[in-house]
Amino acid sequence: MAYKFLLIPVLLLALADPALAKWWIVRAADEKCLVVDLEPLPDNKDVTKVGKNVYETQEQAEADLKRLCKETNAPPRDPATDK
Repeated sequence: MAYKFLLIPVLLLALADPALAKWWIVRAADEKCLVVDLEPLPDNKDVTKVGKNVYETQEQAEADLKRLCKETNAPPRDPATDK
């Protein structure tokens, strides 16, 4: 009987955890974009939010990251080989 009382809260927490996750796209000082699960602090000068204020799933944030930060995440071009 005691197991039921212990099992129910554990199951509820396990099911609720993914629903509470939030995702953000941030651009670091080195101009690289990342998807993070911790909201950047508003007074942080090294990291800025990009895109929507918050994403409900990591997949949504990853899709928007590809659209918004495509040119900044590309490898640098070498002028010597671009002839």
